[in-house]
Amino acid sequence: MSESPLLHLGAYQSLERPKPGAPALLPAHHLVTHAVITGMTGSGKTGLLMVMIEEALRQGVPCLLIDVKGDLPNLLLRFPDPTPDLLVPWVEHHAAPNDARPAHERAAVLAASHKKGLAAWNLSEASVAEYRSKSDIRVITPGSSAGELLHVLSSLERRSERWDSDPESARAALSAAVSLLLRLLGRDPDPAKSREHVLLSVLAERRLAAGEYADLAALLDDLAEPPITEIGALELDQFLPKSERNKLAAALNTLLASPPSPAGARAPPSTSRAGSHPSKDAPRPSSSASLYRALPALRRY
Repeated sequence: MSESPLLHLGAYQSLERPKPGAPALLPAHHLVTHAVITGMTGSGKTGLLMVMIEEALRQGVPCLLIDVKGDLPNLLLRFPDPTPDLLVPWVEHHAAPNDARPAHERAAVLAASHKKGLAAWNLSEASVAEYRSKSDIRVITPGSSAGELLHVLSSLERRSERWDSDPESARAALSAAVSLLLRLLGRDPDPAKSREHVLLSVLAERRLAAGEYADLAALLDDLAEPPITEIGALELDQFLPKSERNKLAAALNTLLASPPSPAGARAPPSTSRAGSHPSKDAPRPSSSASLYRALPALRRY
């Protein structure tokens, strides 16, 4: 049985001694359930989290990250050699109000501080290069074009091969996508109680099982001219009257026409596996940060 990777988080330090002591090593398998980082504002919670992510990637552990604050895009700032010229674009518009130094001067100070910090932890250029080679970071921004678009209704609109090999799991994914769609519409998303959920699932599965797409436009056509006459043991009009179907179709059309569509209908197909598996081009795990905005700020940890 292989040993669990060790994440180098820093060093233990006594309150009476200014110098760091023994290295703080955390076995990766300690994080397989849940963990919480607590502390006062400015105490280093985000810094610790960033170090944990970087160490996990260095050890080949894939990461899927959800960030609504906007700190994690800084993982992309993996400069091979942080020279002042490379850092200028990141500091020229982020000076303190009372800092009148030119951008290149501030970049030079930051570069020197960065190199000093790496040296203090015995991190060489080779260590940084190894980290870069083992990480493939994607920034996914649902509802925004600031990063990589995400199609949140892929299981509904894009036919999966699982309909041919594992229809049960394909049906479960479809049910989740229909629930998400109904939440976007402000309607009941419960698969066991919502008649709208049942109808949309039946219409979508009919198309997907036949090898077709079940995008919103296709579902609108099916609501306008239903290709079925019964749901379960009831006539379609008994199960969900035409007036209710028309209201559902109008809500779907509003969602489809909204600029931009909250469902990301204009984004390319995507799956939840895309950000947590090694890249096809190189044997390296990827870290996928799911955000609502990307902040172009350079921070030191």
